[in-house]
Amino acid sequence: MALKFFKVAALPGVLEGDAFYFVSAPGNVAESYLTDAAGTAKSIGNTAMIEAIVGPLIAAAVAQRNQIEVVADIAARDALADPGYNQMVLVTDASADPTVDAGAALYVFNTATDLFTKVAEYESADFSFAWDNITGKPSSSPANIDDAVAKRHAHANLTTLNKLGEAAGELTFDGAPVGGGADWNTVAW
Repeated sequence: MALKFFKVAALPGVLEGDAFYFVSAPGNVAESYLTDAAGTAKSIGNTAMIEAIVGPLIAAAVAQRNQIEVVADIAARDALADPGYNQMVLVTDASADPTVDAGAALYVFNTATDLFTKVAEYESADFSFAWDNITGKPSSSPANIDDAVAKRHAHANLTTLNKLGEAAGELTFDGAPVGGGADWNTVAW
């Protein structure tokens, strides 16, 4: 069997069997292929082969490192195993960290120092209050207010009553003055 050698700028669409193809691509790139008796190419250390082998490994490693671990508190953060790479961790309740006033914090684990460093702090929007703690509150108690709401009533003629108003000291109905001067005296009813 004789092996044929070809130097080409691009790999041809149809390849000869039992051949070696040296592909000199533009720039500093060169690839090589060997063909079997049927003309099927086998890669020899070229981009396609490297991408097929290394590409999925790189994608998996990058995907793993682009994650943010979410944990409940500082103890859970500290219990994380060292993944062997720098890692981001969101702690939803970081109140055990003396540098955090309240809420959550984002930390980065640095494998070089084997330490977590806080990079952001998120104040919680959760709050609760009690009636007794409200300043400037009405003198009524919640029970008084509930009672007043329960005793409210609706007028059968509410639509008509809502049309009554006042403008420049005069009674109006549906925006127009009611009566006129002496005909309708609104003083001292």
